[in-house]
Amino acid sequence: MNRYAEKKVVDTIEAALLRAGLRRGSSILVGLSGGADSVALTCALLDLRERLSFRVVAAHLNHRIRGDEANRDEEFVRSMCARLGIDLIVERADGLDGSTSTANLEERARDARREFLLRVADHVQADFVALGHHRDDQAETVLMRLMRGAGAAGMAAMAERGPAKIIRPMLSLSRADIREYLEAHAISFVEDSSNSSRDILRNRIRAELLPMLEREYAPGLGGRLVELAEEMRALDDLVTAIAARELDAMRVSAGALDVSGFPAVNRAVQAVAIRLFLSEQIGSLRRISRAHVEAIRELILEGGPSDSIDLPGSWHAEREYNLLRLTNVRERKAGSEQFSVPIAADGITIVEAAGFRFEASTIAAADASMPASLSVAIFDAAKIADAGLVARNFIQGDRIHPIGMRGTRKVHDVFVDRKLPKASRDRFPVIMVGDAIAWLPGLVRGDCALVTKATETALRVKASEIAV
Repeated sequence: MNRYAEKKVVDTIEAALLRAGLRRGSSILVGLSGGADSVALTCALLDLRERLSFRVVAAHLNHRIRGDEANRDEEFVRSMCARLGIDLIVERADGLDGSTSTANLEERARDARREFLLRVADHVQADFVALGHHRDDQAETVLMRLMRGAGAAGMAAMAERGPAKIIRPMLSLSRADIREYLEAHAISFVEDSSNSSRDILRNRIRAELLPMLEREYAPGLGGRLVELAEEMRALDDLVTAIAARELDAMRVSAGALDVSGFPAVNRAVQAVAIRLFLSEQIGSLRRISRAHVEAIRELILEGGPSDSIDLPGSWHAEREYNLLRLTNVRERKAGSEQFSVPIAADGITIVEAAGFRFEASTIAAADASMPASLSVAIFDAAKIADAGLVARNFIQGDRIHPIGMRGTRKVHDVFVDRKLPKASRDRFPVIMVGDAIAWLPGLVRGDCALVTKATETALRVKASEIAV
């Protein structure tokens, strides 16, 4: 038995577990595919289980992509766990097939596996989800991302810990180290035939590109790529900490940033702050490229007061003067609500769809002084007696006749002039008297139902915004 190989693998995994914060009584869920890497990781965890006093649970997702071979893997894992006395959770994926491109299928399968493992971890109350990625996987990932034009964050590749509960205890071990460990213990595993397919970019990098580069141009390149990832991760951690502070200073509300001070921020920090903001709002950066981040940076620095760009997944980044907003177009359309609410002539009316509160009272005309702000409007009670006041949503094409103007103005133009955020326009309350727009609260009073010398009784209405 190769005692050195056994010791190296077990000691490396133990050190990684302690760095991750493993404590006595912790639970580790290991993603067990049946391949060499996950089998070695599982066996090494069992070697450490008693000494470090933690629980091991295994989880296997049958993607049902490779037919009989996938079923063979599942049976191998079931047999292995039964033999070793490991609790096992197995699930079969639905909706994954070969009808899409190979790259897209790979991504969907990877997403499905991660979602499955994190869900199972919550179910079994596992503290960690252990994956079998190793040093050679890291080198391949860095080279692949370099080819795709990744920045510092992308070049940092896989972290030993994170995101969420994920840990990669074998990230500093090579493929050769792992195979030696398996051979030393005569441990069997299954081979995934798709790993030899040249249709998959990673396989071509592993089998052709990286060996050729090391052979003809840069001996030891794989090791240097891993070192580069470590340096990029340290750099990215530092810049991310700085960017997080800048982001907190810019934050004005959920989904909105005050970017007036953005030009003074270091360019490298700008990009990371944008990525952090996108990650918070979208939840994943998987479909966000370097080009998207740069487009948002240019929108902030050079865009007009109402410019916008589209992002993957129906997301939309838009400037609203000194604000940057990120909204989901699909959700915003689904949430757009048409409303038409009569405003009570006495008392309080809440228009929840608009996020406005209206307080009305009847007063003598002699007491009807000029309002101090456009958030208050006074109407001739007799002129609105039949139709009353109604708050409805804005409709494209709406026009208002402002006091003092000969003609009418588009309500949309009023919104733009008064810098009303685009996201607020569809639900902004337009106050109607019959077919005429009488008031845009806080913005413009229309030439409708005005108090005159002939007025006997007036209706005073105060508008204020409420949280929605």
